[in-house]
This record gives sequence, structure tokens and C-alpha cells, in this order.
Amino acid sequence: MALTTYWTTRPRARAETRKLEAEVDRTRAETTKILAEAEMRRPSVAPQDTTPKGWEVSGSVPEDYEVGLDYEVFFAGRASAFIRSRHENPASYASLVQSIKADDYQGTRLQMTARVKARDVVGWAGIWMRVDDANERTMAFDNMSKPDRRISGTVGWRAYSVTLDVPASGAYISFGAVLQRTGQIWLDEVRLNVVDDSVPVTDTYSNFPRRPVNLNFDDGTH
Repeated sequence: MALTTYWTTRPRARAETRKLEAEVDRTRAETTKILAEAEMRRPSVAPQDTTPKGWEVSGSVPEDYEVGLDYEVFFAGRASAFIRSRHENPASYASLVQSIKADDYQGTRLQMTARVKARDVVGWAGIWMRVDDANERTMAFDNMSKPDRRISGTVGWRAYSVTLDVPASGAYISFGAVLQRTGQIWLDEVRLNVVDDSVPVTDTYSNFPRRPVNLNFDDGTH
């Protein structure tokens, strides 16, 4: 009985073995094909960084935005820089920024000017400048975020400026442009110039009151 079972089951076992080997060969062939297709899709060189030379990109989720150079839309010269949202719900903001040492501007009033063009900005945009001390504590700052100064919607090339006093203890100056939420802005002709005291500062901190007011809430509303 055992011998009969052996001779009747051996062909079946061989058939099962051949079936498994065929499955292995098919799986190996499919894997090789997938890897070959992936290799064909892989770029031959790493993606090029489109950030303008000398500048950096910052923001909470900067990959939600695209930053680069535009050789067709510019105010002067050969190109402008741009920031634009990649989709309809980008996170927070993206900023194009450059930082320099403050040594040459310590004790002066410094004005940043730039030309900005905007398209379909939902949220706001602006140019900005900040002065930090050696411990990276902010000493002066303005980013045009106030409703009466911010850039929104679609506007043609316009001149904008921010002006800050650079204390003698100022160590670093950072400046650039910012876009919050959707849309696109172009930036061109950025300038830093020392101005005299007749030019008012736009420092956000300079507008803070020197003393607290209306602490018992008896003075009504605005």
C-alpha cells in the first residue's frame, strides 16, 4: 500500500514543484521589468536648485512653494526672482532671504527698496528686513504685514520700502520678500541705502507704546 501511494503521489509532487518554479520565474521576470522601468524614469542628474545665487528660502513648509528666476517677467535687467504657491492650500508662507553682517551699517538708518509685481495673491505679500544682535535677538523688524501696507491681489510693478535703525550692537541684517498662502510675486531691483533722519522708520517695534494703557478697560474701544 505504501509503495502504491509513493508511485502515485510522486508525479503530483513533481507537477507542484514545476508549478512553484514557474511562479518564481514569473515573479523574477516581473521584478526585473519593474526595476528596469524605474531605472529608465530616474533622472540622469540631480534636480537643479532654482534658488537665486546668494539667496536662501525659508518658511514653515517651503516645499509648498516654488522659488526661482524669471527671464520673461522682470522690471529691469535680465531677470527677476519669483515666489509662487505650488497648490491651492500651501502651508503658511515662504520667504526669499539674504543675510549679511551689519558692520558697515551700524549706527545708521537703513532703507530697503524693491520693485514687486503680484498676481492673484490670496493672503498677503511684502518685502521685509530684520536686524539681529550677536545673540540672534531681533532688534528691529518690518515685513509690511499691516493691512494698510501689505500686497494682495494682482498689481503691476510698484516700488516698496522698509526702513530700520541699525543699532551699534546690531550684528546681522536679513532682508527679502515673503508670500503667504496662494498666488505669485516677482521681486526685482532690491537696494539697501543709508538714509537720513528725515525718512521715518517703519519698524514694527517702534510703534509699540512706551507704557501700558487701558488696563482696567474703562476707556472704551478703538
